[in-house]
Amino acid sequence: MEKNRKGVVIRGARMLATLGGVTDEIMVFPSTLLKAGKEDDPYAFAFSIPCDTPGLKFLCRESFDYGKTPYDHPLGAQFEEIDSVVIFDDVLVPWDRIFMLGNAEIGNRLYRETNAVVHMAHQVVTKNVAKTEFILGVLAKMVDMVQIDRFQHVQEKLAEVIIVLEAMRAFLRASEADAKIDRWGMMTPDFGPLNAARNYYPRIYPRIAEIIQQLGASGLMAIPTEADFKGGLRPAIDRYLQAANAEAEERVKLFRLAWDIGVSAFGGRQVLYERFFFGDPVRMAGALYQSYDKRPYVEKVERFLERAGIRAGDRAAVR
Repeated sequence: MEKNRKGVVIRGARMLATLGGVTDEIMVFPSTLLKAGKEDDPYAFAFSIPCDTPGLKFLCRESFDYGKTPYDHPLGAQFEEIDSVVIFDDVLVPWDRIFMLGNAEIGNRLYRETNAVVHMAHQVVTKNVAKTEFILGVLAKMVDMVQIDRFQHVQEKLAEVIIVLEAMRAFLRASEADAKIDRWGMMTPDFGPLNAARNYYPRIYPRIAEIIQQLGASGLMAIPTEADFKGGLRPAIDRYLQAANAEAEERVKLFRLAWDIGVSAFGGRQVLYERFFFGDPVRMAGALYQSYDKRPYVEKVERFLERAGIRAGDRAAVR
């Protein structure tokens, strides 16, 4: 990093999940895990610049949109969002584009005092609800189509997804029911339920993908392409790949969607994304533990233990 009269010249790299290089601008903010020591001050740097700024480069991963039709790749062909490493090769950030520079303490207070993390968490939990609703619909249609919904182990697995969905809805509703206007005049959801939700979903989403694999089984391998339906094997496909209550083309269309959620490269990336979207799950759990007010519950236990009549060896006092 080098300062001059025009701004700050930076060199380095940073991971960027989703939409790398396809937006008009990129915003860079410091980590919320800065220790606020003097050694962290240079990393407390927040700014926004256009993506065509000289020296700004995007090293993108391989695309999971393989140019196939939406029938073959119903999600990857339509909703791929690229991930990349952003490279700053002596990039000039003008002074009027800098929001914060050189103060780790302010960097640590930024998200908390503006409630930015609360609103981000609300958006993420809303996404989790919509995503789980969609996956539950896919699974329910799958098991009905192949007529396995009468088996208890199948019902148990769908119940797991239902529980996740209702938990996410409850977290979201609780945060909105207890929302308050903050010091800036912004209606702000209660962070407690959202914080719990953003710690829970990364742990449970891989299980949802696993349930798709377990219930789809070999049906997620027997998924001919759209071109196969137009070829000479169409009569055999229609005969052997039909479902209990659906024609082959309808069954394959649904199972290709399930495959794109839980098996394909696109689906695998979704699992990885959910695991780490908000950061390292272990550090997130540690932050939750450290920030959560546990004292009221400890005091309840202490009051119970201090009640008159609770003495060692006094059985009659316990009612």
